Amino acid sequence: MIPILQVDAFTEHPFGGNPAAVVLDAQRLSDTQMQVIASEMRVAGTAFLMPATRKDCQWRLRWFTPTREIAYSGHTTLAAVHALVESGRLRGDHVVFETLIGALNASVIAGKTRRLIWLEPKVPELHPFAGQLAHVREALGLPSAAGWAHAVMTPDHDLLVPVAGLDVLRNLRPNLEALGEVATHAGVRGVCLVSRETIDESSATHCRFFAPHFGIPEDIVTGSVHSSIGIWLFDAGLLHANGALAAFTAEQGDSLGRPGRLRVELQLQNGAVARVRVGGSAVTVLAGSIASPDA
Repeated sequence: MIPILQVDAFTEHPFGGNPAAVVLDAQRLSDTQMQVIASEMRVAGTAFLMPATRKDCQWRLRWFTPTREIAYSGHTTLAAVHALVESGRLRGDHVVFETLIGALNASVIAGKTRRLIWLEPKVPELHPFAGQLAHVREALGLPSAAGWAHAVMTPDHDLLVPVAGLDVLRNLRPNLEALGEVATHAGVRGVCLVSRETIDESSATHCRFFAPHFGIPEDIVTGSVHSSIGIWLFDAGLLHANGALAAFTAEQGDSLGRPGRLRVELQLQNGAVARVRVGGSAVTVLAGSIASPDA
């Protein structure tokens, strides 16, 4: 039997935020077995932790959706860090993961009432979307994109699309089968619709994220996309710095009944973004063990 936890990420409350599964001691599993477990868990992301093979990393981390392995998942990484802390396997307040995209840093800040976990991916480079945005909008039931920024692609091949406000997000009626076909044809992993109108006055963005062709009809809270959202806002002149730091709170998941909140920080050097990190809290909702599937 192999230890497994289910963790709600980017929330301080059970049954909020985005659920992820975390499998410890995953070195016993084959690739096929990992995919079978991820399919069985039926959450957007399942993390598999095992000893690192690189000397500069402490753990090797792999991420699977219900249908495939992916290069990066933010909420699943947050859940993995939380699981290491909860199981007494994290030494100190910093960890470096060995991943498909290279070394990934994360850190933990323990407060009096909650634990804040920071993920620090590489500073993303954004590119204009070269596909047919009208086809994406049609599949989403989105009447038009807002004019406060241009649609862009992230390094994870997610498409960021600006929308006019919360009512636009609430009234979406996407054709998920059509969206999956359009996204696959355009080389898009997920489509993220971003509003600058928010539920909480202190927040800066509210979004919805769809990736039906990856087994995720709608992601609840997408940690990986928010480092790119920070760069996107900054490049559009919509995120202002206080000294060398530009920071904001982001919202996602409310329309699915699982509110999630993320902190995003951009550290600036000579007017350019030198470092980005995405933070949030997590809670364990289930802990147990799982049998190794036959494979």
